[in-house]
Amino acid sequence: MTDYGRDLEFGYFLTPSADDPGRLISAAQELDELGFELLGAQDHPYQGGFLDTWTLLSAIAARTSRLRVFPDVTSLPLRPPAVLAKSAATLDLLSGGRVELGLGAGAFWDAIAAMGGPRRGPGEAIDALREAIEVIRLMWSDQRAARFAGKAYSLSGVHPGPKPAHNIGIWLGVYKPRGLALVGSTADGWLPSMGYLDPGKAMSEAHARIDEAAEAAGRDPATIRRIYNLDGQAPASQLVPLLTDLALEYGMDGFVFGGPGTRDEFARLAAEVVPTVREAVRCERAR
Repeated sequence: MTDYGRDLEFGYFLTPSADDPGRLISAAQELDELGFELLGAQDHPYQGGFLDTWTLLSAIAARTSRLRVFPDVTSLPLRPPAVLAKSAATLDLLSGGRVELGLGAGAFWDAIAAMGGPRRGPGEAIDALREAIEVIRLMWSDQRAARFAGKAYSLSGVHPGPKPAHNIGIWLGVYKPRGLALVGSTADGWLPSMGYLDPGKAMSEAHARIDEAAEAAGRDPATIRRIYNLDGQAPASQLVPLLTDLALEYGMDGFVFGGPGTRDEFARLAAEVVPTVREAVRCERAR
């Protein structure tokens, strides 16, 4: 059993389709009104039918008041980390501290290369992700002139800033041992998805790798967020026990649903799933 005791948060995952941009804004407003805490959007800049994720998140943040928005996850090879840090900090300031930062090492390398991005092997991609985290935090720092010399990224006396309105969480969408160790040693959160990692032995082992790396770095594993992307279309009779088990047995404290993106679906989750899971976890913890 792995329960880190963190408060639960719930969100929704929107596909940034360019077919009906207005519907994406309306959906975000509906989620905001229903009390969801998080809104994620995938980042695939090479998809011709997708809106730019950062521009979409900016528009959503401007039209909502409570939702925290985040890329789920950023295509790092196509987003230079120093510029990404400035974009995230800017939106965090404009939204009153409602931005988090999901990062991925990269995938779909043919598409990335077709858009002019680098093609990296698995080891190179994780090394670049590690460097990117350092660069981003330097760009949010109080240093007068930031310097960093890495293989993938460098800073040569750039003036950091602006600082974000709050401590933006850096959440990594990673699955393999080196990536999980990076979560534990360096990042603020872990952002896996159902289908890539399902509840069971592999999930428990992944938590153990994160925790081991956190402890080796002198960090408390319970301070690391664990947010799970999953399909929200199942009935409440299936979702409630699944999410309760994920919280109490598998250490997850955030749940980001995917689905058809309709108001009826949002309302069903908000009424039948979210409060029931919160109460079930609260009662079990109280025991």
